[in-house]
Amino acid sequence: MARDETALAHVVDVYGGLVFGMARRVLTDAAMAEEVAQDVFVALWRRPGAFDAERGNLKGFLLRVARNKAIDLVRREETRKKARESLIAEQEGESSGASATEQIDERHRIMAALNELSAPQREAVVLAYYGGRTYREVAEELGVPEGTAKTRLRDGLAKLRELLTRGNE
Repeated sequence: MARDETALAHVVDVYGGLVFGMARRVLTDAAMAEEVAQDVFVALWRRPGAFDAERGNLKGFLLRVARNKAIDLVRREETRKKARESLIAEQEGESSGASATEQIDERHRIMAALNELSAPQREAVVLAYYGGRTYREVAEELGVPEGTAKTRLRDGLAKLRELLTRGNE
């Protein structure tokens, strides 16, 4: 399917309100819903072949994409919020009740374990767990396929678990 600006403008005119409405139902913030709606149409522009008329109509396709993008945004925001809250709690010393020395020792153990990971694994784990990113965001930021990001995260976390467990024995 070729890119046609006139056709895209028509699609936006016809379905823009519906797409925004779907995003708005999922999101509480109108500006975020507008961003999602724009992302839906940008995605259609970039990959017009993603729409398959044999699998359904354009309206349904656009609404599904909008809903999925809005849900992804909610999840991403929740992950970032939890990461921020966790960091704040850790800074305030509320997270474990451990002494400052114990907390410092634990951080050193974690850093040493992270340093034993391969560079790609370490980068993915740090982005996901310290940066609050989803595996999709990790993939995008690193410029790798989503499956590769998932594998790096899974393998990196397994090795971290092994290293940290071994250190406690």
